[in-house]
Amino acid sequence: MFCFYVKGTGVTASFRVPETHTFHQTLPLPSRTMMIGLMGAALGLSLEEAHQFADESGIRVSVSGTHQGVMKDLWNYRKVTTKEFSAEELKNRPNYSVLTREYLVYPSFTFVYAAETKEKLEMVRKAFEHPVYALTAGNSDDLLKIQKVSPIEDAQSEVLATFENTVLPGDVSSLCTYDVKALLKDKPITFSLKMPEVFSLPTGFTFKGTIRTGVKPRPFTFVSNPVSLKEPLHGYVIGGKNYVLY
Repeated sequence: MFCFYVKGTGVTASFRVPETHTFHQTLPLPSRTMMIGLMGAALGLSLEEAHQFADESGIRVSVSGTHQGVMKDLWNYRKVTTKEFSAEELKNRPNYSVLTREYLVYPSFTFVYAAETKEKLEMVRKAFEHPVYALTAGNSDDLLKIQKVSPIEDAQSEVLATFENTVLPGDVSSLCTYDVKALLKDKPITFSLKMPEVFSLPTGFTFKGTIRTGVKPRPFTFVSNPVSLKEPLHGYVIGGKNYVLY
């Protein structure tokens, strides 16, 4: 499997859980669809074109990352119900509402892209070195600074049992075990353990004009603290870290 990785950082990042509305909870790490969108921005493609390119090229992804904290931001927004608003309506603000958006603070990510053939993957790698559009980590305000784009390597599949700060396909939360004493050793009193979280997320979209609908939902397990799996998975060691591609 040919693969490369992209290291990036930012001030904030937010990856909204699809089902949330007035409270926009963020995923701990970006989903597959976000990573395909990021690739599309680098290539200069629309979201629909990016997903078509990923499907035709057999692009697979994975990700790892950390952040220094989480914050909540209160948004005041106007619901667009008509093309025009009178001065009285603007003054009384009848169509305004609020929502709370959750953000990761000072995140760092390693995005992994892989494919069976090298030609299309090299195109993606070069695009990250010279992206067509500005790259973001979620919202349009969450600018992403690229720190490193690795060369393409030919990684071999391995049986792996230990993972941390990454995403695993499927619900493997019941297979995760911890060495709590080792995790807490020499840690400050403010250190906290975080259990794996499972989210059902779309792996693609159908497009009808400007409307997109998530399709092919799958469960994904978001792992933070180091875990050992009772049943190992087939994965890859890329850049010194363990990943499972999806």
